[in-house]
This record gives sequence, structure tokens and C-alpha cells, in this order.
Amino acid sequence: MVRLASVLTVTATLVVLGGATALWAIEGQLPDSTLRSWGDAMWWSLTTLTTVGYGDHVPVTTAGRYVAGGVMIAGVAVIGAVAAIVALGVARRIASDEERAFEVEAESLERRLEVRLERIEAQLTELTVRLQGRQPGPPDGVAGRATQPPE
Repeated sequence: MVRLASVLTVTATLVVLGGATALWAIEGQLPDSTLRSWGDAMWWSLTTLTTVGYGDHVPVTTAGRYVAGGVMIAGVAVIGAVAAIVALGVARRIASDEERAFEVEAESLERRLEVRLERIEAQLTELTVRLQGRQPGPPDGVAGRATQPPE
């Protein structure tokens, strides 16, 4: 997530710098421009990227408006990316918590099953011992039984 946030920060910075520089290069020297300095262009680019857009600085040429459109689209994308990064962080946290809860539940179930299996095995051993105590040999019809001589 840190990597995503870093990429987003670099992208937003490049859009602000690039948009300001492009608009300043296009409209900085025009007499009807609202931009009086590169700093004004930076302010315009930042407010446009963040979708605030105070309106104190606006592009007056078609080329400037194309630059503005690019900065606006990038601003919407940046806001969407911030929302996605936050949602990803929350989803990862929830998934991690749920995974831990499932692991604890699985361990508890496994322990209960092992205890139950041990009881069943003990009962089976007890029944086997009881059956062997009542019958000295294998039951009738079982191979290995000593046969009686014919009468």
C-alpha cells in the first residue's frame, strides 16, 4: 500500500507541475490571462487537481482549456485512487481479522474432534477387550478355528 500511495503522490505532483508549467507556457504572457506568475499557475493547477477550482485563475485559450481538462481528469482519477487505496487497506484489515478468527475456530474444532476420537477409540478398545474376554477363540465360521474331528 505504501508503494501505491507513493506512486499516487508522484503522479499527482507531476500532474500539478506539468499542468502549471503547460498553462504558464501557453497563457503566461497573454494580456487577458488571469495568471500573473508561475506561482499563480501552480495554485490554479493544484486547485483544479483537487476539484476545488476557486475560479480566481482560469484558462482563456483553447489550448489552456485542454490542459485544464487533462488536469481535471487526473484530479478525478487521483481522488478515485485515494478512495481505492483506503478501501484496499480496510478490506485487507477485515480479511486478516476474519482469517485469524477462522483459524482459531478451526483449531478449536480440531481439538474437540481429537478429544471425541480419543473417547471413541477408548470405547472401541474396551469393547474389544470385553469381547475377547467372553470368547476364548474366534467365532464359528471364522478361518483359523480349530476343527473338531467328525463323530
